[in-house]
Amino acid sequence: MQISLPLRFLMRNIVLTFCTFIILSSCKDSYNYILRKGNTEKKYQYALKYFNKKKYNKAQPLLEDIYPQYRTKKESENIYYMLAYSHYKLKDYLLASYHFENFTQRYSLSSKVEECAFLHCLCEFEKSYPYYLDQTITENAIKQFQIFINNYPDSKYMYQCNDYIDKLRSKLHKKAYENAMLYYRTEDYKAAITAFENAVKDYPDIPQKSEIDFLVVKSYYLYAKKSILQLQPERLKKTIDEANNFLDEHKQDNSKWVNEMAKLMAQIKNELDSAENQLKKKNIN
Repeated sequence: MQISLPLRFLMRNIVLTFCTFIILSSCKDSYNYILRKGNTEKKYQYALKYFNKKKYNKAQPLLEDIYPQYRTKKESENIYYMLAYSHYKLKDYLLASYHFENFTQRYSLSSKVEECAFLHCLCEFEKSYPYYLDQTITENAIKQFQIFINNYPDSKYMYQCNDYIDKLRSKLHKKAYENAMLYYRTEDYKAAITAFENAVKDYPDIPQKSEIDFLVVKSYYLYAKKSILQLQPERLKKTIDEANNFLDEHKQDNSKWVNEMAKLMAQIKNELDSAENQLKKKNIN
């Protein structure tokens, strides 16, 4: 059966209209359309959908947009939590830390307060720079974990907190050790002595303590050797005192540094004898 031309045009227009309707409808349900022109409720629904699917890059802009509208409503707590968590998962630790800390203050009665307080600390941990850069953020991160431990002494996150604190302190230990070693390697022994002693004073639990104590004595020895002859005996005697202090403190240690100190002590005494003999000869002459 042949379809008449007017009927054919009518059917084509109906198909085109239907397709256009479908396209426009799908556009109105697209992410970009919802983000730009969707109403608050629709944005909330989409934010929940994307957050639950772990598509945080899509959830975060929607949550950021709708939170002010929900600020006084019961949904605000969940929206703000999802916003902070989305920043965290997107590795935007600066904003995530800010929002998690704010959450604990704005929603202090929430069941998520402890989790957010811990995640705030975790963000501070992630912000910490490598040991060779400034460690102010590292020190602050340790402080935040300690505040958390004080506030939540029975927290399920306690083991993790202690582990993260150990990792942060390890950075500080390495920073102090490497700074002192820099002076030692460049033969600035006076500065090295101060830096080594400060490292032990600031971090009594530093893992390299035996080595550092040994290097303090060795720095005294090398500093004395570089001195003019007239000053060497006095400075070498000071070095012997430091060596004896080392042996008293570490005599129970089963470390190579005790054996190294015994060898170094012999060298120091030989240098002292040599310096004193040279001075006697000069005085005789």
